[in-house]
Amino acid sequence: MSHNYKMTRAYNEQNWITSIDDVQRGLKCNCTCVDCGSQLIAKKGAVQANHFAHAPDDQKAKHCKWSYETELHLLAKEVLNNNKKLTIPIGNFDPYNFTLIFDNVDIETPIDNSKRIPDVIGYSKGEQILIEIAVSHFCGAEKTSEYRRLNKNAIEFDFSNFVPTSEVITLEEVSDLFENSNAKWLSIAPAGFIGELCHAHERQSIKDLMFERKEFLKKYENEKASLYSAVTLLKEQLQDLSYTKNNLELIVKNDEEKIRSAYRKEYKGLVENIKYASQKLAQINENIASRSNLKNEIDEYEARLRSELNFKNQDLINKKKKLLEDINQLNSVKNFTIKENKESAIKAIQKEKKLLVEQFNKSLESEVSELSFRKLKLESEIVQLYEDRDAVQLLVNEKELLLESITVQKYEIESERERLELLEKSIIKQNRLYLNAAKNIERITPDLKELTRKGGIPWPFTHDLVDELSKEIKP
Repeated sequence: MSHNYKMTRAYNEQNWITSIDDVQRGLKCNCTCVDCGSQLIAKKGAVQANHFAHAPDDQKAKHCKWSYETELHLLAKEVLNNNKKLTIPIGNFDPYNFTLIFDNVDIETPIDNSKRIPDVIGYSKGEQILIEIAVSHFCGAEKTSEYRRLNKNAIEFDFSNFVPTSEVITLEEVSDLFENSNAKWLSIAPAGFIGELCHAHERQSIKDLMFERKEFLKKYENEKASLYSAVTLLKEQLQDLSYTKNNLELIVKNDEEKIRSAYRKEYKGLVENIKYASQKLAQINENIASRSNLKNEIDEYEARLRSELNFKNQDLINKKKKLLEDINQLNSVKNFTIKENKESAIKAIQKEKKLLVEQFNKSLESEVSELSFRKLKLESEIVQLYEDRDAVQLLVNEKELLLESITVQKYEIESERERLELLEKSIIKQNRLYLNAAKNIERITPDLKELTRKGGIPWPFTHDLVDELSKEIKP
């Protein structure tokens, strides 16, 4: 699957994973790619979201395998390291959620007695929790078996269906993903806090299943008894039906002779009906013969009608010829009249056409002049827009320069603040040493005075010894 997401994490100068929000713009970020090690550019502008991009002239970038999965893994580890907590399922069957609070979190650290390096190791109440994050590659059987052999608490979170809402994956999205994604235990330690919770939940689940099984078996036995009683009832009904069948067969056998005599009577009736139908058919044939004579008479009458029709058709043809001659005469008169009317109509149309052309030309000239005026106005507005755009661009450039200056000043202030913090620590340390020395001097001052007195040496200090030495020590 292809993802067009941006890179927001990289190695800084100290080879630590850093965020795009914590570095300077451009090549000043001094960052390298977490995959190929090539130089990166920090792109921080107003249009696109802040992100890293490979330098175009770096040859290492051609072989870079950074992907959306790389970014998601880094952000997931960062979320766990920052939040120090994780919601886990307790149990494998009908689990409930439990929130672990971590005392400490290790990233990409090998586990004891193994070369396996889980994504994250969390420590809670003295226990290790190995956390694996799966996007496209899930833990295989070999890795799972080794975790179980080592009696480790190992859990895998399924991020394969995660779809970010923008081109940059945010920490809030990944934090929500931990709360709502599928998680399964690869291995659960036989002892310990988590193991006790999981095993207690599983034991309770087994008890619940056993109770449900007993209830189911009880219900099954009740239904079984009910079915047995229903089967017994059906058997009794089947015996009753068999008895009824035998009785019906006896009744049919006794009534068979009666049915046969009834069929004989019906057969005789059918034979009589056939004889009657044959007589009716003979009468119909006689009627057909008489109607054939009537058909001959109808044919003769039809011949007479045809002769009369031919005579009338000839008369109609003659009338049609005369009518066509009259129509031709009328057409010649009509054509002459139409010709005269057509000439006058053409003159009127040409006059009207000329008038319309003049009106159209006047209207066109006015519209052309109006469009020319509007064109000049638009050109002036476009020039003004270009000037406004240049002014805005100058303002944007000034703002960007000011922002860069502020960033540099911020960096200098941070450096000065760090220097002052170090100086303050040094002064505190010197004051502490001074106090210790003052206490020691006060403690030995009586002994020194006694030694000088016994030696006949006058006490060389006019004031308290600590105050005299303070003049030299304090700035």
